[in-house]
Amino acid sequence: MAYGMTNILKLVIGLYGFILALTGFKTAWTLAFSAESSAGIVNDILNASLATPFTGLMSGVIITSLIQSSSATIALVVTTVAAGAISVEDSVFILMGANIGTTITNTIVGLAQAHKRERFDRMVPAIIVDDVFKFLNVLLFYIIEVTTGFLHGLSVSFVNSIQEISFVRDTLGGFPDVLDALTDPAAEPFLNLITSTSLTVGLQALAVGLAFFTLLIVSLGLISDSLEHILRSGSQELVDRVLNGKVTTFLVGFAICWGLQSSSVAVSLILPLVAHSAVGLPTVYYYSIGAALGTTCDPTQLLSYLKFGPVGLTAGMVHVLLNLFGAFLFLFLPGLNRLPIWLASRLAGYINAQQHAPALLIVYVASIFFGLPLLVIGLTSSLGWAG
Repeated sequence: MAYGMTNILKLVIGLYGFILALTGFKTAWTLAFSAESSAGIVNDILNASLATPFTGLMSGVIITSLIQSSSATIALVVTTVAAGAISVEDSVFILMGANIGTTITNTIVGLAQAHKRERFDRMVPAIIVDDVFKFLNVLLFYIIEVTTGFLHGLSVSFVNSIQEISFVRDTLGGFPDVLDALTDPAAEPFLNLITSTSLTVGLQALAVGLAFFTLLIVSLGLISDSLEHILRSGSQELVDRVLNGKVTTFLVGFAICWGLQSSSVAVSLILPLVAHSAVGLPTVYYYSIGAALGTTCDPTQLLSYLKFGPVGLTAGMVHVLLNLFGAFLFLFLPGLNRLPIWLASRLAGYINAQQHAPALLIVYVASIFFGLPLLVIGLTSSLGWAG
């Protein structure tokens, strides 16, 4: 019994360190692309997004990739809409792009296991399937939105039917950010120490990133070692019972993401189970769809929508409806509900077949989430295209 409790304690400590490390990466990324260090890169991209719907989409992708938080991107867009800088119609495509880009956190978790090639190979399709689902979902609704204005029109109709927004806001007010409550006591002293130095913002970001990457490696070691013993003791049956069936697994992903208020952290939490073969790719897929929906309507997101009244709520509802309809289609529509799994398996199979698979995974992420969006925005700007 004592040995079992030791493994559970190691798992809890490892999970806490894991969440702390992921939160630290977000801080490092925020430092690296703050207004001071990036010379307003994010705002420049946002301003360039109005040329065409597609540049708006790519802007959402690159902004989310840079700041590693779809919630932060949504808040930025909602604020910009409320300020009158862009219209709700223009924001729709940026909001779509914001659904894509947080996979970098998952990739870092996978790269931390690169020295254990068998585990890394199992994690690659689990990392990619979330990307594939989000890309396909956004592509489908991008076409629908360009041709019909469906999401914007439905959001406007919904908001027009909502009354007493201030009452709802008062009811939800004060909900704590769970991740901050968990990690701030441990992270703030270190972060304050780094940011109070005379180092440039870029070097501060590097120092924070390296420190939390080291913590990630140590935490994954604790998680892996404890999971190996816990699963051997019969807890695999518990995992199978909790993550049983697409609807149940979807709801678990939704609930965890809703509570943690971070889809990247929620999806990353399931990857150690993949590394140990405790769950398969379909389970990760259903769980990721739930997390994608959960991040659109967690308490802090709802507050950011409601803060700016009907305009903010209309923009926010676009985000919710995109993932709500996407969840239904990609869970239940025959053919479509298997396509992301098939594509992720094929792409992961190609990456894992290469001798330098970890490097290829980095190239994949850099090309899809940075190279392609920047190329589209750059070409649009240089050619002077306008929507």
